[in-house]
Amino acid sequence: MYTQDTIRILNGLIRACRDSEAFCRVSSRRRVGRELRALLRSRSEEWARLGDELQALVLLLNGEPALSGTFAASMRRGWLVVRSAFPGSAEAAVIEDWERTQNAAWQRYAEAMSGYLPERIRRTVSLQSDRIADRCDQVGSLRLGPTRLARGAPRAV
Repeated sequence: MYTQDTIRILNGLIRACRDSEAFCRVSSRRRVGRELRALLRSRSEEWARLGDELQALVLLLNGEPALSGTFAASMRRGWLVVRSAFPGSAEAAVIEDWERTQNAAWQRYAEAMSGYLPERIRRTVSLQSDRIADRCDQVGSLRLGPTRLARGAPRAV
């Protein structure tokens, strides 16, 4: 009973990681500055690692891990592509949507942490949740402008 619930929770987190990974990858191809592009690529790789860790946990539980993100997130990425095609600040649109995407992932982690998880899995999810919370704060600070990005670009863990 608990094992299936744990697998379901982990698969939800995997989907959140894959959504965020795809968002960062797609956004790095938009008309954004070099620093932001590099940061998005780095974050995409980080989200991929987080998702891979969770998939390994599901496999250890003899479960079937989720392999992709959600349809809704795919639609939001499509909207970002359309939105950034219009004149204006593509960077601002990317940062705004990036913040929303990361906050949604962090909310999913917070929900997972509020329920039952075996201790080993809880430690992994907790560490990932802490990283994501830190990243949410850092992405929010990007709205302060390009000088913030150049001087205080967050480092990938």
